[in-house]
Amino acid sequence: MALLKRSEELCLDLGDKNGLAASYGNQASIIRARGRPEEAMELLQKHDKLCLELGNKDSLAASYGNQALILRDWGRLEEAMALHKKEEALSLELGNKDSLQRSYGNQAATFQVWGRLEQAMVLLKKQEALCLELGLRRALGHCHWFWGRLARAQGDRATARAKLQAALDIFTELK
Repeated sequence: MALLKRSEELCLDLGDKNGLAASYGNQASIIRARGRPEEAMELLQKHDKLCLELGNKDSLAASYGNQALILRDWGRLEEAMALHKKEEALSLELGNKDSLQRSYGNQAATFQVWGRLEQAMVLLKKQEALCLELGLRRALGHCHWFWGRLARAQGDRATARAKLQAALDIFTELK
């Protein structure tokens, strides 16, 4: 964090907006992990402003996703979903399938919290397809793990067992 603060100072001195945006985004990740979501949200909003100014849509999409996770944790599900939809739209526009699969997974988690299990399942199927297409084993493992939990919540024990086993197999393989 000390290095990121120093980076922020240097970027401000040099007028390096790209570096400053990256510093804000990285600081926000650390601060959120430290359990201070309000501060993380402030930094992400500074990050967004710079990304919009610079036209950095890829980084903006990631920021929308990170903000949506904070909003979901706060129980502000409609606002979280609105940001996930912005993230999804930018990912589609840019052709960033990795970002898109991540957005689908996070949207599915938000729908589950909301109790909208069928909508969550539709998104998990989309996420799985992208993970398979891109060879994203770790993300596929997370998708299967979440899918298994969702199937269990829906009372589908066979699918739950199969998906959770698939997740365990992937995670074991990846160590």
